[in-house]
Amino acid sequence: MSNENNHQQAQMLRGTAWLTASNFISRLLGAIYIIPWYIWMGSYAATANGLFTMGYNIYAWFLLISTAGIPVAVAKQVAKYNTMREEEHSFALIRSFLGFMTGLGLVFALVLYVFAPWLADLSGVGKDLIPIMQSLAWAVLIFPSMSVIRGFFQGMNNLKPYAMSQIAEQVIRVIWMLLATFMIMKMGSGDYLAAVTQSTFAAFVGMVASFAVLIYSLLKKDYLKESLKQEIR
Repeated sequence: MSNENNHQQAQMLRGTAWLTASNFISRLLGAIYIIPWYIWMGSYAATANGLFTMGYNIYAWFLLISTAGIPVAVAKQVAKYNTMREEEHSFALIRSFLGFMTGLGLVFALVLYVFAPWLADLSGVGKDLIPIMQSLAWAVLIFPSMSVIRGFFQGMNNLKPYAMSQIAEQVIRVIWMLLATFMIMKMGSGDYLAAVTQSTFAAFVGMVASFAVLIYSLLKKDYLKESLKQEIR
């Protein structure tokens, strides 16, 4: 029992270290990318930043509503089942919640995409905000199911995949943002609205990378195979 406790404590310490590194890298990237992005936007920088910020504010509300604390609940339930040596229920749980949250993501993504013109008008910004919100709808589509998998790993006391997925998300997001902005503003049409739209679409690209890391981790640990085998009892 003591060896098991020591192993769990060591795993928790490693997970905490990974999360600390993930948060540091995310904050660092967030502080660095804005400098070249702002420079490349040129005289449109203030307007572009305003559109970007407004789009993200609305997007953040959709992420909050579409998850509604469910990933935390998943983490708690998985941890509870593992403590009771009932891992099969954990695998059944993730399968059940993944189906539910995938459907929820689809619903909220459609709402954001379809009602983007109305939300843009309501915000007072106008039609320029429409393509930005519609580009963010793609991220809303996959965020709920991705959050469930992160919650599952948290409940399994395995925070390395959680942290690695966050790092992948931020790195790929920033790379896409900067590449797209540079290509459009410096080598292309100079359409700042298209550059902002690609910058917000980068949230989806980053989440795809994050999802890939999580799926790889599930496959590596055979969690995916086990979750597909188990049924809710």
